[in-house]
Amino acid sequence: MDKFDSKTIIGNGATFIGKIGNARVIEVHGKVNADLTAEKVIISESGHFDGAIRAGLVVVSGHYDGKMKAGSVWATATASISGKLHYKTIQMDRGAALNCHIVHNWTAKNAAAARSANEDTDSPLTKASNKEKAGAEPTSPKEGA
Repeated sequence: MDKFDSKTIIGNGATFIGKIGNARVIEVHGKVNADLTAEKVIISESGHFDGAIRAGLVVVSGHYDGKMKAGSVWATATASISGKLHYKTIQMDRGAALNCHIVHNWTAKNAAAARSANEDTDSPLTKASNKEKAGAEPTSPKEGA
């Protein structure tokens, strides 16, 4: 049960245009064209959302187009997502359609550490030889060596 029993529902057939801020849970069954900040957003199979979403969790079963920044995203089998998607974790069910720019929300510290780790490694899997960089086929290891 929701901690404060605070849930906003945009019903099937309803249309909302505007801005929603600091909401706990929003369920979209109708059409929304808005900028939205919430803890949890649910876009049902009949829901259509155009605009920006900033939320901890977004569950998409309907249609979304816009710029989303979410902690977790769950695209169900009937989801259709377009626009730009920033996320920390994502789950996609078979059949979900993502036609968008997808960006994992790495912090600058984590991204720098990952780059540094790759630069410091002499592993042949992470560093290409000059021949490989030029497009030549890598040489195979000699037998018995």
